[in-house]
Amino acid sequence: MNGFPNVKLKVVDFLSNFYWDMGVDLGSSNSLVLLKDRGIVIDEPTMIARLRKKRWSGLSAPKWKGATTVAFGTKAKEMLNREPNQIEVVSPIRNGIISDLEGIESLVGHYLKLIYEIPGKYPKIFKPRVIVSVPGTITDVQKRAVRSVFLSAGAREVILIEGIVLAAVGVGLPMAKSSGLMVVDIGGGKTEVGVVSMGGVVVGKGIKTSGGDVDVSIMNYIKMKYGLLIGQNTAEKVKIELGSVWENGSESKKTVVMRGRDLESGLPKSIKVGESEIREAIIFEVQKIVKLIKEELDETPPELMEDLLKRGIVLVGRGSLLGGIDRLIEKETKISTRVVDDAGMTIIRGCEKLMADNELFSNVRMVSGLGK
Repeated sequence: MNGFPNVKLKVVDFLSNFYWDMGVDLGSSNSLVLLKDRGIVIDEPTMIARLRKKRWSGLSAPKWKGATTVAFGTKAKEMLNREPNQIEVVSPIRNGIISDLEGIESLVGHYLKLIYEIPGKYPKIFKPRVIVSVPGTITDVQKRAVRSVFLSAGAREVILIEGIVLAAVGVGLPMAKSSGLMVVDIGGGKTEVGVVSMGGVVVGKGIKTSGGDVDVSIMNYIKMKYGLLIGQNTAEKVKIELGSVWENGSESKKTVVMRGRDLESGLPKSIKVGESEIREAIIFEVQKIVKLIKEELDETPPELMEDLLKRGIVLVGRGSLLGGIDRLIEKETKISTRVVDDAGMTIIRGCEKLMADNELFSNVRMVSGLGK
């Protein structure tokens, strides 16, 4: 009888060769899909381009059979603000939650189809098991929506785990110990701050301020100061190239050329902007994130403060790559703050670690309560 559990584990391990173990991070701006023993196989913008729905009504209106999707991911993003009238480019996830159910079903179905075309050592005859990162503020209705999307796309089992917890796993926080870590996830559609201990979130909160709002603030600043209308892709490129919220003594003279439409004449126009102007444009949005971190520190149990002082604050998500944001947070909170290496991949790496360690996976799944 003592050997029965070992036999059962061997059978489970053998059967796992015949289906994919997947980790999915569906972000507002980017989606990541990871396969066990294969690594990241999909890293694309969360966007689709589809034919516009005809706004007919009445008895003569044709039956709506769903929009035809013409592009996914990178190709769809390249079409943004350049598409013809018959096509619309949409992001089916906003602020970390599903805003277009039909669009996300089309996108997830496309991803699973691509994954089943990947050759493997064994034929994949069973449906995949999927670990999905979700916001900590998600409601029960939104949980059911996420689960139904993956089940209808062909998943056998869908496990929902909070992104903050996955990020803590990704940076190596021991889940079996009562040690705390503050994680700040700055994404493209939301920012979440949480203190993780023993595989769960002790305190956590999210706001809609994100990397996308920083892009919009740059667009508004250029519009108000120079009367120049630019697109969001242009604002994003400028943010990546010049974006910084930390003012050092030796301010660099680096500038970038921005091109857009002059609001006064309606003609094309080019201007040069520097780092100080971009900092002025984005600092207000970043201060909202700093304020949220202070609020969560105020709510953190005093028993965990020693751990936070030892481990510091960890920044993950692609929005944390904004220059000097770690220094600004450290200055305001007086707590050591660092941006993890490859910050945009931290959550998906957490999925990878869970799939590789069954004991860790069982502990996190039981505490989270989202996988039920």
